[in-house]
Amino acid sequence: MKNRTRVVVADSNVIVKWFIPEEYSEHAVVLRNDHLYGRVNVIAPVYAILEFANSMRKYVIRNILNKDKAIKALEYLEKTNVTYVDIEFDLARKALKYAMENHVTVYDSYYIVLARKHNTVVYTADEKLLSRLKGRESHIKHIIEYVKDRKEI
Repeated sequence: MKNRTRVVVADSNVIVKWFIPEEYSEHAVVLRNDHLYGRVNVIAPVYAILEFANSMRKYVIRNILNKDKAIKALEYLEKTNVTYVDIEFDLARKALKYAMENHVTVYDSYYIVLARKHNTVVYTADEKLLSRLKGRESHIKHIIEYVKDRKEI
């Protein structure tokens, strides 16, 4: 039987931590490296690229990064070969319904319904989101859980 690479969803705040040292970056980097070495296949909705770029803009405004490093981070992101999934109306409907039922953004909800579609989880460092969904959603986990989960891969 052929061994399939496990698919996981990473939200943009985890992807940002691949390049910007901040809380939980060391956990996010483990996921990034596993992806780069083919141990897992990271997927994300295509708008994650824009969320990432917007985060870089915010870091420039806050004088955490200069403009050149922000652009370089986006170039590095492109080289990671994350699988960016186009937006589907069916999943957008599910995300809208989920968002309204759970009082979260449609953007966050889309990551979750994408994970459900692929029978996997989305890793995040968004503690407000995790707190809001605690005990109600099995398809989302904190990035610190990835290190434990990777042993099961």
